[in-house]
Amino acid sequence: MFQKIIFVIHQIGSGADGGIQSISELLFNTPRLEKLVITNIATPASARWEAHGEVALWNMTEAAHAQSRRGPGYRLGQIGRRLANNWRMARLVRRQGVRVVHCNDHRAFWNTALGAKLAGANVILNVRDTMRPGARFHFMWRLALRICDLFLVLSREMVDSWIETLKPLSLKERQRAKFAFLYSIVDMARFHPVPPETRRRLRQELGIGESEIAIAYVGRIEAKKAQLPFIREALEPIVERVPNVHVHFVGDFLPDRDAYSAACERAVAESGCGRAVSFAGYTARSADWYRACDVLVLASEREGLPRCVIEGLACGAPVVSFDVCSVREILEGHECGRAVNQGDYGNLVTAIAALCDNPGERARLAGRGPEVATRLFDAGRNGDLYADLVTRLSWGADDVFRH
Repeated sequence: MFQKIIFVIHQIGSGADGGIQSISELLFNTPRLEKLVITNIATPASARWEAHGEVALWNMTEAAHAQSRRGPGYRLGQIGRRLANNWRMARLVRRQGVRVVHCNDHRAFWNTALGAKLAGANVILNVRDTMRPGARFHFMWRLALRICDLFLVLSREMVDSWIETLKPLSLKERQRAKFAFLYSIVDMARFHPVPPETRRRLRQELGIGESEIAIAYVGRIEAKKAQLPFIREALEPIVERVPNVHVHFVGDFLPDRDAYSAACERAVAESGCGRAVSFAGYTARSADWYRACDVLVLASEREGLPRCVIEGLACGAPVVSFDVCSVREILEGHECGRAVNQGDYGNLVTAIAALCDNPGERARLAGRGPEVATRLFDAGRNGDLYADLVTRLSWGADDVFRH
């Protein structure tokens, strides 16, 4: 008998979205669960979900990527819509007899969790990021912790980070027991290394020169991903130390209507390194970029478990990253990449340049990454762990899931 579950997934409408990719892999790899997916917009992702369960569109008044809806009218509309959606969820849970509702982020949570609880369901709050430094509204997250039955994150470091963020409430035994983690799933049929001759062909197709040292920085162009300070602080020193280098920014890039993208474009021009930089924009060929690059770089402001890092490892990309959440746990804990203290651009440049100058070390990391990814992010294993979690939670087990 299949275990019923409702997934509530708020989408922001961007092409590159690691969170949507992560929850999609969970939907695809849990055949023991009977799924109903509630989401806010029709996208290529939601179209793929339909092969694994029913998909329903609900209106959620929530600001999306590159939008700024913060006026009184927006707030009133948001409150009204959240109340309506929670009442709708309560009726749906009662009608369907569902025992577990999975809310994929805080927007999905506030639109449906209260209604789900009112109707007697257990609620999973799946958090895929860490709190922005200096962010407000910690009280809302503490309230969310009180309401949910499981606060599910993506790594051990994330558990520690959120417990620290939500103190003192998170230190109470009942609330602390709600924290658990499950590594994301990587589709190894899509993300895997290729033979040298295939890699050479991919480099040609992507416009990478034969003698070029290609650095890939994968992620939509936005403040959180911190491409702008990377351009201002690291680009020129990298070009000086690695003369044949070229930096490829791969991800949503809209300089004509997005101020951050435009600022990145201006910063490259002002650096005088324009010939060594390309903005590839959003592409469905992220796996090919991972395979084709010589070094994969991430200098984000914050992350949960960076999707580009784990997919890059699976494809054999040597990784250098700031030590945003989960990076040291994966890269240093499994000796498969380089982690640099957050914001230390000097050492970031040094680590990148050292790897660019050392083809032997790049080859070692290229072999190590897929081994680690296969062990940690396997679809069958992590899908079964999640299905077990849902089954135990639905029957009220005290020790639901502790990794």
